[in-house]
This record gives sequence, structure tokens and C-alpha cells, in this order.
Amino acid sequence: VMSTIRDSCTCYQINPDQEPIKYSIHTNELPKVTIAQRYDGKTVKDFVDYIDPLIMFDEEEEDELDPDECAKNIHYLSQEDFLYGTLRIHECGEYIFTEDIIVNFNAPTEEEENDPDFSPNSINGDRLFWFPTEQQKDQYPGLFSYEGSYSLGFFAGITVESDDVVINLNGFKFEMDKRFYIQQRFFSLIELATKPFLPHQGASTWGLTDVYYSNNVEIKGPGYLGRTSHHGIHGNHATNVYIHDIDIKDFDVAGIGCNACKYVTIENIMVGPQNNEYQQDFDVAGIGCNACKYVTIENIMVGPQNNDIPTLGRYTHSRAFIPRLKDLNTMHGDKEMTFYGRETTTVSSMCQRMVDQMDMIYFNYINSKQYDEDDEEWIAAKKLYKNPTGWMDGGTSY
Repeated sequence: VMSTIRDSCTCYQINPDQEPIKYSIHTNELPKVTIAQRYDGKTVKDFVDYIDPLIMFDEEEEDELDPDECAKNIHYLSQEDFLYGTLRIHECGEYIFTEDIIVNFNAPTEEEENDPDFSPNSINGDRLFWFPTEQQKDQYPGLFSYEGSYSLGFFAGITVESDDVVINLNGFKFEMDKRFYIQQRFFSLIELATKPFLPHQGASTWGLTDVYYSNNVEIKGPGYLGRTSHHGIHGNHATNVYIHDIDIKDFDVAGIGCNACKYVTIENIMVGPQNNEYQQDFDVAGIGCNACKYVTIENIMVGPQNNDIPTLGRYTHSRAFIPRLKDLNTMHGDKEMTFYGRETTTVSSMCQRMVDQMDMIYFNYINSKQYDEDDEEWIAAKKLYKNPTGWMDGGTSY
């Protein structure tokens, strides 16, 4: 819409003799704009937070470390660094594990889990278990706006968002907690980017801003990357990647996946075996490197991939739908619905039925809770969500 009375202009050219005008406004308060960018020959439009690079800000940006200083920039990692969300690495240096680390972001407390009415997939409380909170939406954007890197929840344990980074497992283990594993079905332990996909690809709307792909990254052992619902290590368009002396196993999709990466060296890695019978038989890949260039792979043993995956793809999709389900229940819960051949029900009742069936699957897997085989809701829950084979369902991780 163009104003014809000049009362809504948002841009202008000042008189050459006029001094630039200063405005005091936080960048978070700037309005969203529509932008279009080209990706793989396609024009992709998005409604984003965009700041023109020509805008001058008074704030002084932090000085980046000199590359020669990166090796001296040491960070020691412990379980305390992984309590509330993805460790986003924003500066070069070496990140050294000091203990085994089990990822269980924003999990319910022990008191909450022991409550007789505990619902792991509840949509009625102030927070959604295992998801970013409202207070974390700036650090982990997307869950509540349905657009952004974290629109499907925590997609990685560590994201490498700076050049010249070394991750040193230092003899320790890094994996998902069993509860987080079933609840966050889209996850890589280490992601070499700010997003799990290119902005216009994948299972969600990742946004066109805050895009970064790793350069000059080393991931080394000895050490062990364990249980993960997707990848041990994943990246897109990363350059100069060196992965070595690590055991990677108990993954649902692939031990290592790096799409369109360049100058990748993988050596002295054990990614296996998959199971007792077929050591090199994978649903997807032990190591995937689609459209990669200049790759060296040496001294590799592949396996195991998980063959006891508890859920079908519909559980993955339902967990991703939980934030939307909460909104649906809050805004339209009292509205009635009628399906052919069924009694009239409410939106709230349908939402709660979905939550209850997901809870049954959770408790069966985590607590080995048994249900009456004649229970109609258990029959429905198994049909919808439970994996009868243990192998990856086509949509388990996608």
C-alpha cells in the first residue's frame, strides 16, 4: 500500500546540508519486513527481522578474536552447560568435555515426574516439557512464532556458529537422555550450522536470517557420541571439517551427515556395527555426504544404527505439533466438532485425546507401563504411534 498524503513514509533522502537523524530504538523493536532471496534457482519470500547493512549503529561490536589467539581460547564443558538448551558456540577456540554429558533440555523436575497426574505431553501448563520456554524465545527463536531455527524445538546439543572451532570429547560420552530421545525426535548431537536445513528446505520454516555454515572445525576424540534421534554429527555447506578418533553409535538416521560440504576428512572412526547380524546394513546411512567435494575417509568401521526405535513418524509429527495444539486448545477449545458416524465432541476433547495417547506411548517406553490389551485407547495409541519393528519408520525422523 502506498500513501498518497505522505503521512506514512518510511524512507526518504535527506538534504545534503542536513545532518543524519539519530533514533533511539532497540533492534528487537524494529518491524518485520518482507524480503526475497534466491536459493538453488528459486525465489523464496519470507516475513523476517531484517536490518539493512547500510544502517549505522552507535553500539560498538565486540572485537573478534585474532585467529592466532583461538588456540588459547579454551572452554571447559560440563553437564551444567547443557541444562536449559543448545550450547551455541559463537566464538573460536577449543571446547573440551570434562565429564560425560547427557542431554535432557528443559526436562520436568523429579517432583513433577513423580506427580500421579504427570503428563509428559501436557498442553495445559505454563511450559511445554523439553521445549524452549517463552523466556528463551530470543535465544532459541521459532517455537512460538512457528518460524525460526528452533521451530521444531531443540534440534541440536551443540551448534557451531563460528569459524575455527575445536570440539574435544576428551575421552567422554555425549548423548541424549532416554526421555529426551523419545520426546525430541528431530535432533543431532553436534550441528555445524545455525539451522538443521537450508532456509527453504526441510520439515519446518527456518527463516532466512541468522544463516551460518561452519568453516575450519575439528571434532576429535577419544570419545563417544551415543544415543540420538537423528545424527551424531550433521552439517550443510560446511568447509574444512576434520572428524577423527571418535566412536559414533546408537543413532536413528546416520552417524555423520554433511550435505554439500567441502574438504572433509573423516578418519579413525567407529560407526558401528549396526546389529549382530548385518554390520553394514543401514536404513539411511552410517556416513552420508551428499553433493560433497574433496572428501577423505580412512579407517572407518560403521554401525550400529538403532534398531529399537520406539515410535513411528506420527509421534515425531505430533510432538512437533504440541505448541500449535496448545494454541488450538486455548483459542478454540470450547468449539464443537462432529465427524460422520460419531458423537459431537469439542476441540479441547480431541486435543486431550491426542495428548493422552502420546502419554501412553511415553510411559510404556520410559516406565515399561503395561496397559490392558483390550483398552480401546491403548489399541488406538499403538496403531498411531508405536513402532512394531524397531527400525526407522519412513517418517520417524523426518
